[in-house]
Amino acid sequence: MAVGILPAVPASAAATSAAAYPVKSAALTDNPLYSAGPLPVGKCPEKPVKKLNAGSAKSYLNSVLTCLDDTWSAHLEKAGVKWSKPRVTYVTKAPAKFCQVKWDKDWDAYYCDASRTIQILLSKRLLEEPEDLFLFNLLATYYGEHVQNMAGVFSAWQDMTYRNKSELAEQDRRYSLQNVCFSGAFIGSVWKSLHRSKDEWDDLLYFVRGWESKHDGTRKSLTYWINQGFKSADPGSCNTWSAPSSKVA
Repeated sequence: MAVGILPAVPASAAATSAAAYPVKSAALTDNPLYSAGPLPVGKCPEKPVKKLNAGSAKSYLNSVLTCLDDTWSAHLEKAGVKWSKPRVTYVTKAPAKFCQVKWDKDWDAYYCDASRTIQILLSKRLLEEPEDLFLFNLLATYYGEHVQNMAGVFSAWQDMTYRNKSELAEQDRRYSLQNVCFSGAFIGSVWKSLHRSKDEWDDLLYFVRGWESKHDGTRKSLTYWINQGFKSADPGSCNTWSAPSSKVA
């Protein structure tokens, strides 16, 4: 099974002045997303998806997208955050560039904050085992990045200053691990309707741990945050910005 790597979008290169920890931006540490309560319990029955069949994968993902729209639009409204639907596009061949960024050979998807578009590469490796939860989680994770954009997390993250590359990498991890947690919260809110087993959740954790990198977090951190969201189904449990550095390593 393909392992997708979340692309790290660097914070502003111009931001080089000293920054004090913990993070002090209220848009990050006290965002309205955290106080709006758990996501509504919903149903998101999965459509059949065929191995190595881009058409059925697109249909499957579009049905998941509808669930994501319903869940997150309700939560953002409750939080007093203006919501707009993201655009989702599909390609079967990796583009040279997307969102003015060179496409990395390891990417399965990318979220463009400027156009609010999620692009998913329906590659052979991604569709080799489409019946597991990887496709579901992939879209839910990048949708989490759209939620961050709507709630002002993205812009606040970009505005953060940093003293060195180590602090910059930690800021990237806080951002990336939060959308991983948001995906876990969404999956937790619709879990009963998926009729999936604990073993299938454990399989997903195995794949998510494969996203380990300097900018996305260690295997331990990735596991912690997706489980944090999944168990609570509450975006309030996904406040990576107030977590100690040890939790976002």
